[in-house]
Amino acid sequence: MFKYNKILDVQRLYVNDIHAFSQVYGIEAASRVLVKEVQNVFGVYGITVDPRHLLLIADYMTFDGTYRALNRGGIAAHASPIQQMTFESSLTFLRSAVLESKVENVNSPSSCLVAGQPVKVGTGCFGLRMKLGL
Repeated sequence: MFKYNKILDVQRLYVNDIHAFSQVYGIEAASRVLVKEVQNVFGVYGITVDPRHLLLIADYMTFDGTYRALNRGGIAAHASPIQQMTFESSLTFLRSAVLESKVENVNSPSSCLVAGQPVKVGTGCFGLRMKLGL
């Protein structure tokens, strides 16, 4: 398509193939296409979802620089057993974690929420120390 840039407006060119988009424009652009496509799917049914929620999902699906599905297979590849269990197949992921002796470090937001720990993002991503005895 870039060969025909005199005929086509390549600045407005769009494709819904997220993987192809990431190959040409990068993973950040692909993440935005992902949000737009999910909005389009919900829009057909008259459902509006706050874009911030969709941006979180898109960021999760692309945070490592590749496009990863948000399904059982994509979640199963994640390192956190508790995060896996919060998805949908809790018993399956629990059984797998026990049989494979997986270790939970309670680092992901999902695992922190389940364990009742502060989430390590935003204002919870750092600690403060005060030097006493001035």
